[in-house]
Amino acid sequence: MGNKDLEKYIQVIGTPKEYSDSKYLVYVELYKTDKKLKKIISEHGKVIKELEFGYLCEAHLQAIPEIVRSLSSKNHAVYQVVRLVKLS
Repeated sequence: MGNKDLEKYIQVIGTPKEYSDSKYLVYVELYKTDKKLKKIISEHGKVIKELEFGYLCEAHLQAIPEIVRSLSSKNHAVYQVVRLVKLS
């Protein structure tokens, strides 16, 4: 895949400067799941589904770092965050 092929994909994804009302499906991987962690994530986005090691949630792009910050400030490890697809 050449650089020109990548450009079309890079241009259509959100950037950290995006402050739109668009929502994204995001996977937040944690060391475990429990009610406290779900509540922290729910402060910044809508939890759609609990998985074995994390949550699928619907959130604005700017909420992603807030989710990580809130979890880490309470001493909870975040192993990865994957932005899956733009929902709106």
